[in-house]
Amino acid sequence: MIDDLRHVSAVFLKLQEDLERIRRSLRPSYVAFYDEIERALEPIRRQEAAFANTAAMSELASASVLEIVNANQHWQDLIDEATASRRMFSDLNAIHETWLHGLKPTQDQIGDVQIATKLSLGGLAYRLTVSEQLFSGLDLEAIRRAFALPELMMLKFHDAINDVTATYGKLADSMRTYQDITLLPACALPGATREVFVTGYALDVLDPSDQADAAQDALQRQLVTEVEEETSICVSLLLAVDPGLARPYKGARDALCGTNPDRTRHILSSLRELWNHLLRRIAPDEDVLAWAPKGENDLLHDGRPTRKARVLYVCRDLNHAPLKEFLVHDTRALVKMVELFNRVHELDSELTDEQLRALLLRTDSWLAYILKIWEGSR
Repeated sequence: MIDDLRHVSAVFLKLQEDLERIRRSLRPSYVAFYDEIERALEPIRRQEAAFANTAAMSELASASVLEIVNANQHWQDLIDEATASRRMFSDLNAIHETWLHGLKPTQDQIGDVQIATKLSLGGLAYRLTVSEQLFSGLDLEAIRRAFALPELMMLKFHDAINDVTATYGKLADSMRTYQDITLLPACALPGATREVFVTGYALDVLDPSDQADAAQDALQRQLVTEVEEETSICVSLLLAVDPGLARPYKGARDALCGTNPDRTRHILSSLRELWNHLLRRIAPDEDVLAWAPKGENDLLHDGRPTRKARVLYVCRDLNHAPLKEFLVHDTRALVKMVELFNRVHELDSELTDEQLRALLLRTDSWLAYILKIWEGSR
């Protein structure tokens, strides 16, 4: 099953190429294309079903794992629903503009969007299946013992991770039809799923008890490469906000590639500097204060916007409460992860190159996600 799943990403790339070919056709064969997607999704279904059974039988299956399993099953159900009914859309005007961006005029644009949506759901299922494997093998207590971390810190961090997976589950459950999916920006669900994966991956490389086999490691590395390609736009996104924000980001990247013995501190301090300025730049005090609903006490602290208020301001135009809730908790989890890595460093536990790369990948994914949403709100 692992071998089947390992090849699914390559199959999806081929499907995307075929989609472009179909778009150029005057009379696209959507039925045939759906059948090809079905064949590509079959290895995911088999692997996900096998893993779900294992998780259900394991006494150690955490709430986070079960949230991911349930969300994955939800995406599978939506894919099956689309297979049963080819005509899932009735009005292009109701679809978020990002789904139509780049589509060439065809006889049936709705068919194009249906294919793109189903292909996107296949990608979500693929990444969640790998995420299930990551989270199921995590041992946060082993991480705490290995780095002599305070119990209270790990409890707060564990709560933050559970909140991310729980709100991802709510986000998935709120998508009842394909039309629900296309009301959100095209980046919304793929970005949220990527955030779940990179969170699990960053923890996996910290976990000294990890026993993943070679096939699973290869699958994870393949996904890491894909995420690196997706998030390579971070510099250009930061430059669009403020050229000054790109400096600490580049500083962290340069430090990773250098040989300075103090490079871990440099990376962590650069990420903190970037974090301290970014949200204030894309959600300035005066704008957030003018927008903030009255009477919500958790949006202000000593007269200034809280982190939650700034994130909600960035996604104020999304008009979808589960997505906003996920973004708030995902941002909190990123902060807690940076704090965790910083604490490991302070305790004189040397972070490896792989661990530092995982932290940067986690940061890159969040940057690409929040800044694409910010870009769409301007």
